[in-house]
Amino acid sequence: MTNARYGAKYSDGYVQQILGAVKSIAIVGASAEPSKESNQVMQFLLAAGYDVIPVNPRPDVTEICGLRVHPSLKSIEQTVDMVEVFRPSGELVGIAHEAQEIGAKVLWAQLEIHDEEAERIAEQAGMKVVMDRCPKIELAEPILLRETNSEGILRLTLNDTERRNALSMNMLSLLRTALDEAAEDASVRVIILAANGRAFSAGHDLREMTRARQAPDGGRAFFKETMSACCGVMQAIVNNPKPVIAEVGGVATAAGCQLVASCDLAYASPGARFATPGVTIGLFCSTPMVALSRNVGSKAAMEMLLTGEMMGAERAAEIGLLNRAVPEEQLSDYTHGIAQTIAAKSSMTLRTGKEAFYKQREMPLAEAYEYASSVMVDNLLKPDAEEGINAFLDKRTPQWSDE
Repeated sequence: MTNARYGAKYSDGYVQQILGAVKSIAIVGASAEPSKESNQVMQFLLAAGYDVIPVNPRPDVTEICGLRVHPSLKSIEQTVDMVEVFRPSGELVGIAHEAQEIGAKVLWAQLEIHDEEAERIAEQAGMKVVMDRCPKIELAEPILLRETNSEGILRLTLNDTERRNALSMNMLSLLRTALDEAAEDASVRVIILAANGRAFSAGHDLREMTRARQAPDGGRAFFKETMSACCGVMQAIVNNPKPVIAEVGGVATAAGCQLVASCDLAYASPGARFATPGVTIGLFCSTPMVALSRNVGSKAAMEMLLTGEMMGAERAAEIGLLNRAVPEEQLSDYTHGIAQTIAAKSSMTLRTGKEAFYKQREMPLAEAYEYASSVMVDNLLKPDAEEGINAFLDKRTPQWSDE
């Protein structure tokens, strides 16, 4: 199992509360090798102000990061608030007993490390438990940033730059939550989806998927969960009553390209690149194909899907994947200007129109006209339609009630 599976049972609030309460952390399985994850997490925790105690039984390892190494938890003389484990799951039960003996308040197991019996032992001893999660990730800057201005423009910024803004299960979960909340928030009128770093999004987290292959089913359950979550996010964009605008300043590949295609509008800098490169690694971009084929012509979509080659922003605009390419230094302001223009409209009208657009697109011509006519009749009876028409005739600015 991965962090998105077992570790998800612990709420973010619970995890943050624990990290805010502890001061001393013993790291079981600490490594002197800077390239090892335990060493990197240890350095991060030190920089974050925690009192860190490395535990490693090897007699040749006496110092890590300038700190004295202890051969076992029992050999630590000082108080230990939290025991963090970088050892295989099979060793957790024994470590849980040792943590209990030294009076630790928290037992924390790193990503992909978990054991239900160890969890039970620790909880019965009065300890708080977190398994299959990483404190470095929990304490780091959020991977999805949210900012709403007074005009009702919500800016969602992918911020997992170390992983090229990959659509990990964590990122997908955060995106889905943000989109669903925005859909219900009357103060939000338009959503801009942007990203920090050189990549808008590199698509699915392939390392996360590779780790999942270690499961008894070869990863099938996790793969299904990932595809379901991803498809849910894309549909949450299309079905969102608020217009969603992609602001692309970097590379968007595979599911990252799908994310751009799923948005209602998309603008990019000339340096942005787009591709559905799954075919080059034996994994056809079947789900990105759904969004892509609904936004660009069949020949252009198939060229992207079959070759996997990168496409520049100008060409992406030519085939309809983008509205247009905008100079890099103007991209953010330009996108914001489009959002401002849309935000000034009646949210009722925007909601009605967006829903009708996507519904009629899938209908035969006659059915589409019949449906659109009924939508327009209902729209004409709305207060904002009456206000808008009267304001136009009176040559004044309409005052929207959003009804």
